[in-house]
Amino acid sequence: MNYKKLFLLFVLAMPLFSMGQSLNVLYSFRTYHTTNGNYAEINTSVDANSAVLTLGDKGMCSQKLELTTIICKINNPDSAVYVDKRIIKSPEVADSNMLRNTSILDMQRMYLDNGDYVVYFELRDLNTTNQPMQYRDALKINYDDKNIDVSDIMLIEKYSKTTKSNIYSKGGYDLQPYMFDVISKDNNILNYYVEIYNADKTFPKDSYYALVTTIEDLSSNKKIDSIQTIKRLKASDITSYIGSMDISSLAEASYFLTIEVRNGDNILYAYKRYPFFKQSDKKIDYNNVDIPQDAFVYLIPDSNLTKNMYYILPIASESQKTFILKNAETATPVQKRYFLYQVFKERNAYNPNRAWQEYISLVDYVNNRYKTPIKEGYETDMGRVYLVYGAPSDVIDEKFAASSGFQKRTTIDKNLNPYSPDIDANGVHYYPYQIWIYNTTPFGEANRKFVFYARQNNLIEYTLLHSNAKGEIQDPAWERTLSRNSLEEGVEGKAGKQFRVGHE
Repeated sequence: MNYKKLFLLFVLAMPLFSMGQSLNVLYSFRTYHTTNGNYAEINTSVDANSAVLTLGDKGMCSQKLELTTIICKINNPDSAVYVDKRIIKSPEVADSNMLRNTSILDMQRMYLDNGDYVVYFELRDLNTTNQPMQYRDALKINYDDKNIDVSDIMLIEKYSKTTKSNIYSKGGYDLQPYMFDVISKDNNILNYYVEIYNADKTFPKDSYYALVTTIEDLSSNKKIDSIQTIKRLKASDITSYIGSMDISSLAEASYFLTIEVRNGDNILYAYKRYPFFKQSDKKIDYNNVDIPQDAFVYLIPDSNLTKNMYYILPIASESQKTFILKNAETATPVQKRYFLYQVFKERNAYNPNRAWQEYISLVDYVNNRYKTPIKEGYETDMGRVYLVYGAPSDVIDEKFAASSGFQKRTTIDKNLNPYSPDIDANGVHYYPYQIWIYNTTPFGEANRKFVFYARQNNLIEYTLLHSNAKGEIQDPAWERTLSRNSLEEGVEGKAGKQFRVGHE
């Protein structure tokens, strides 16, 4: 399952009235398998408070968005396997307050072969003249027709028995997905949906197997013994299952919801995990946790613990970042040492000390190489990318570059804007920029690139503008920004060609 939370930070035009000034969007991917093939579901949720309202002819308020989705195979981005453009809108209401604290929901379902894909989205608020929001992400689907497997896990907001089949129907129920991976302190029941495939091909006919649901600590992978359910299921080709877990006893931390398929001898055959963060008034007692006496954290003076916690922000998970920003200044030295030790134990369970030494040497380097008069090196975009991805394989450094006149509209731009003309790219001058090229990344991606630019023309600090690495900022119009808006949208200039093919 792929989850992303996005905040679009552009100022919307004000037609009649607005409930917000930014589009707040959540989306998630989940994949499933049927006898007819694999399919993916893409759920999109737009915070109604962030969309613009207009009045209709009869005095009714409404919101209207246009969502375009394009899916391509990751090794053939010029060939789309799925294209869809649809209107998603809120109900028409007489009072705008009726739409507050609600969401505009959409679900798409598409059949896909096993493989790796890139998904492009464009979301346009039709009640404004603003440029649309554009983003992209990776999608992987891989199911075996012959061996037992488990679908992605869906957390459920609410569900009811299906009376009339619809897009939200699954396993005899209408399911509304829970779109967040943070569980609030007053929400102590975790409802979920999952499917099990090909059990009849793995276990004897008419036999039974165990579906075991557990909660695991995300940092240590240890199961929470007090929270577990076991369901006895009959082997069949496809089994749909809705379950619930009482998580009221969990302390505030990050966890996995883990679904396991086991036989009568407790042998594990397949499993899936879903990460989440539980908010709670219950806190972990760090004072009773044992840390080896030779651990690196005992070599850090109390006065430097806070600074070292901030140093790991570039590589921290979302829950770790939350802990750092909330507790770095107020936590006790014992709590800080435990936290730092757990972070690097997670990176190298056998030698946390080595993981720390390797990372802190990189911090020393970026603090010297990329520091500015007002920032430490690790706080800059270049410093963060270096800490996360390491040294680039190659760097294109252009301090004062102009377009050489290469003209090409991108395939995605042609799909999204089929009537835009080709435009000459001659005479375009860019901000100073660097393109970092990674032949491979620590996350298994190949040919990933990062575009940094000096917005103030002072060459002191470069800001990340665009990257094709998963999870990084991705702006389809990045070259237009780099060219000081002198390059027309959809036209590829010198920088765009360098990004695509490397050095000229």
